[in-house]
Amino acid sequence: MQSDIEDGGVNDDGGRVQAGLLQNLVILAEQFGLSYNTLLGDAGLSPEALTDPNRMVPMRYVQQVLDAGVRRTGDDLLGLHLSELTQPESFGVAGYIVRACGSLREVIEMCMRYEHLVSSVGSTSFDVRPGQVAWTWKLTTTNPVFRLQAVDYMLGSLATVRGHLPNVTHWDFDCVRLRRRAPELADQIREYERVFRCPVYFDQPIDALVFPLAALDAPLLHANSAMRDVLESHARFLESKQPEPDFLGSARAILKTMVMRGKPSRSVLANAMGMSSRHLLRRLTDAGSSYRALLGELREEMARNLLLESDESIETVAHRLQYTESQSFIRWFKACHGVTPARFRQQATNQGN
Repeated sequence: MQSDIEDGGVNDDGGRVQAGLLQNLVILAEQFGLSYNTLLGDAGLSPEALTDPNRMVPMRYVQQVLDAGVRRTGDDLLGLHLSELTQPESFGVAGYIVRACGSLREVIEMCMRYEHLVSSVGSTSFDVRPGQVAWTWKLTTTNPVFRLQAVDYMLGSLATVRGHLPNVTHWDFDCVRLRRRAPELADQIREYERVFRCPVYFDQPIDALVFPLAALDAPLLHANSAMRDVLESHARFLESKQPEPDFLGSARAILKTMVMRGKPSRSVLANAMGMSSRHLLRRLTDAGSSYRALLGELREEMARNLLLESDESIETVAHRLQYTESQSFIRWFKACHGVTPARFRQQATNQGN
């Protein structure tokens, strides 16, 4: 069977996923009575196309596999059910790194740092709120049917993987928030609550797992920093072998974790990327950016997300972005967006209504 992976074709959204993740998804589907070769055939793929697990393939193949699986099983929640079988290793080296992490904060930060090795279809982040943490995943697709299955699979997988971590159980989330509309069938709502083992709220502004703030930095048993360092070294090797390493994307991912911790630093960013500060600045310049520009972009993104996806006060948002005075934050935000934060939030609310 001839597929168009070899010619580099991509789907309309331009996303790509690791062949190993797609292969694992098809293998899991076999446990639902689906044929490996049949699903690949439905997607227009040959088994040989997935022999290199680190190869990136167009996202549309994942979409076609899920579409075929839903059609053949009649299970509208197939993505959710597949997620229950997920192992950390399903996500390649990123999954192995997660196993060696010392806290949930580190787990999330490692997901943010290396998720581009698994796919470019979504991005992980976390938002600390009073007493809670929202572990979010944003999907970059315009296909609403695929979005539903993919979000269910990813959030369900994150919950399942968390259950594989030492001394952490997957049933102690405060709640799960989903952008999708509530299912019409009560049995399906109960199925979400069974899988996540917590209340599930629909029609939300984010797709997120919400858990107690105290869990974020609670130490995990059997954390192995030496093994994590070895695995990170291998991850950087895989980055270097990608046809077009996304230097700017990697720098952005690392800096994002630093901004979320409230401790951005050019020297620490350079060290994390294995280079001197001077070389970092030169590489950023070659990529058409700068440390200051990259930091500004991330702070703008965080400001927008906090204003749109939370009901926190302007003062609290300013504090999260390391502004000692809210007026300084308001002036900066207005210079970036032409309106004050309060006006920006109100306009978004009016558009939503």
